[in-house]
Amino acid sequence: MMKNTDKEVAQMGHYGITCEQKPVYRYKQYQYGKLQDAINFAKLDGDHGDENLSGGNFTPLGNNEESESSTH
Repeated sequence: MMKNTDKEVAQMGHYGITCEQKPVYRYKQYQYGKLQDAINFAKLDGDHGDENLSGGNFTPLGNNEESESSTH
């Protein structure tokens, strides 16, 4: 996690800038913005003995081996 310097924090306060942290769920080399997407992909990827969990569509955020700003 990146930490802001004291100067940056002061500037953020001065200009009314806020920062939000968003969860990133990881499964193998993939990143997901939603936990259910990570679970759905893990279920498709192999048998984990959890057939009773709900499924659905998923959209991975990206592949860790690529740049973090790219999407997969």
